[in-house]
Amino acid sequence: MSAEKYTQEQIFSGLRMIWRDALDFRTPLHLDMNFMAEFKAGGAFDEIDIFDVFYRIQREFGFTCAWEEWKAFLSLPTVDEDKWNREVAPRLTFRALAVFIRERLEPISLEPITLLGKPCRTAGIFRALERLAGQVHPAVKPFGPSTPIRARLKGFRLCRYWSRLRWIVEDQLPPPPQITFPIWRFLNHLFVKLGIGSLIALCRRDLGGLLEALAVTLLLFLPVGMVAAWINAQLNPLPKGIETFGDLARVLAAILVDQQSEAASCSTP
Repeated sequence: MSAEKYTQEQIFSGLRMIWRDALDFRTPLHLDMNFMAEFKAGGAFDEIDIFDVFYRIQREFGFTCAWEEWKAFLSLPTVDEDKWNREVAPRLTFRALAVFIRERLEPISLEPITLLGKPCRTAGIFRALERLAGQVHPAVKPFGPSTPIRARLKGFRLCRYWSRLRWIVEDQLPPPPQITFPIWRFLNHLFVKLGIGSLIALCRRDLGGLLEALAVTLLLFLPVGMVAAWINAQLNPLPKGIETFGDLARVLAAILVDQQSEAASCSTP
């Protein structure tokens, strides 16, 4: 986990989290799997706005990207759909997506730093936690190991901080608690379809259809979505026993030691 690049495994860990937690995909994923084909195989292709997926990816990994770059990655728009399915779609794998994302990230190293002539893993991780806090909240006040995490990061920022840490350590931290509404997924699908309907109405200059779609969206989707998002943001994602940045650094140090020990044992003939 050097400072030069995140590994493909780290990025792929974040993609698995998005596919599982945000898109409700339960099929095991691997790097060479075609994500467009997976959408179609799961029967969700017509219900998913692919650019909403890319927005989720940008939010999860913490980068911004012009839609033109995504379109270039997908080779869109296409004139010949059959040719696109034959030549472009097969290369749209999770590995290719991970490379696309990795090139746009400012990495954070979890490597030990030297203190008094000796490498200290926990100190290196604490330095990484400082950098990550600055990425999530550029105006965050300075803090030390004994500073309570929630004294510096709250609500959506804390959720975003925890989410990014999860994929950086390859999903070795527990997910945050979530309150879900049974009707939420239905309304989410409805919102996508209403958005498509709104664009069609706008193109046809059907003002009545456009206003109707917007009214239904405002009355059904936005209130439920805003309430669900606000409640989930107020929940404390930190597991029991982790209150300060020092607590978190020590837990992460233990996780990394276990990961490296496991990797070493797997590579031993």
